[in-house]
Amino acid sequence: MKVSEVSKRYAKALLESAKQNKTQEKVYTELQTVIKAVFVDSTVKTFFANPLISTEQKVAAIEASLRGAGLSEEVYNTIILLGKNDRLAVLDEVAMAYQELLDVENGVTRGVVKSAQPLSTEARAQIEKKIEGVLNKKIVLTYEQDPKLLGGVVAQVGGWTFDDSIDTHLKKLNEELNRRAN
Repeated sequence: MKVSEVSKRYAKALLESAKQNKTQEKVYTELQTVIKAVFVDSTVKTFFANPLISTEQKVAAIEASLRGAGLSEEVYNTIILLGKNDRLAVLDEVAMAYQELLDVENGVTRGVVKSAQPLSTEARAQIEKKIEGVLNKKIVLTYEQDPKLLGGVVAQVGGWTFDDSIDTHLKKLNEELNRRAN
């Protein structure tokens, strides 16, 4: 998902506020919790997208649902501000932009590892160690199964792709055989 400039501005302001209170990680966790609990529901999305419902009604609904939820002041105020500016639809983008900014602050690079079969804990640890060694950065990986892969793994981390799949090995072998045949 592409993150808009508006979302980046909200995220930057939220991060600055969270840094003052030293609650950067907590704020991100709260954003994710609110998105999962409230804004994933299609009925709620339809309510907030409805142009016939006034901004004041939407803000009142948000305040009623979030009041007493134990949210930090930063998250609560950001969501209310988004509501007042009729921008609740970008809350998930704000959370993504916030995570990206937080990762930059913490020197973290995120990536995805795809494999044909689920990887063991030991295999995951080896992959993480190898990639951290190559990139010389702290990384956070998510793991997915890809039925298109015959075997091996493909990791996309930052702008890098680490391809140790059987498909790639077979292509390289085929290229080598073709070179030798000519």
